[in-house]
Amino acid sequence: MNRISRRKMLAASAGAIGTGAFAGTALAERPLVRDALRRAAADDSPELAAAVDRGIEYFQRRCDDQLPLVIELERAIRSGDLAAAKHAYVESRPPYEEIETLAGNFEDTDRDIDARPYAFDEGESSPGFKGFHRIEVLLYADGDTEAALPYATELVQSIRTLGRQLGERERFSAAGQFDGMLALATEVAAKKVSSEEETWSDQSLLIFRSNWIGVYSQYRPFAPLVGASSSGRAEAVESAYNDARDLIEPHFRSGSAAGTPYSTIGIAERRAITNASMRLRDAIEAAASELGIEA
Repeated sequence: MNRISRRKMLAASAGAIGTGAFAGTALAERPLVRDALRRAAADDSPELAAAVDRGIEYFQRRCDDQLPLVIELERAIRSGDLAAAKHAYVESRPPYEEIETLAGNFEDTDRDIDARPYAFDEGESSPGFKGFHRIEVLLYADGDTEAALPYATELVQSIRTLGRQLGERERFSAAGQFDGMLALATEVAAKKVSSEEETWSDQSLLIFRSNWIGVYSQYRPFAPLVGASSSGRAEAVESAYNDARDLIEPHFRSGSAAGTPYSTIGIAERRAITNASMRLRDAIEAAASELGIEA
């Protein structure tokens, strides 16, 4: 089957269109990208399309979970209570960090929700730097709830936009789902383990955990298809995911999204986290190959 790698597709489309990574225009409004996504989705068998549907449905539910959390974050920031705002920030983080698995399908919205300063030439001074990480800086580094408020208000609107985009089925395909899984599992090991993810809140473990949950949520609907072809490859993904979760689960307690501050995690455990995420990535790549999907 003729599969389109989302990473390759997005890079090629950006080059064809001109400047930057879709700066200023929603993905669905880019004709070349929109058409390529539709071709990729049309290429899926009914079985693969059904698996994609189930993955998207899960993220739609998580986006529904996300909206009241960012509304509460805005409320807490508006109150001026810094401790309450920090608590609401941490509690609001997990849903989108799962949904981030498919961020390449809504890059402009992902940038507005979750981009970090290094994504912009001007760093923190860029007007494009907004969303969770702008709020993180203002709350944890600056202690400034007043400055954070307009960004919290805008974040609520960005999550509403995300909800609409998750309903646009032409954005998604089996190749795109696997490409997103592979990209995020790799990113945990190659970038996020450095602690750049939650520099100021010190909650990078929360991010790793949520990223892995998101990756696995998109693989799970494909698992029966993989198992029917190769039980060994299906079992490898299950084992890699469970081992990754088991590695960091002791750092969390029931009833709270917060994990152990990442600054307290030693080098040996950081190395184990890196290895676990790459093992999960490799197992998912083998599963994609088993299904004939080029991600």
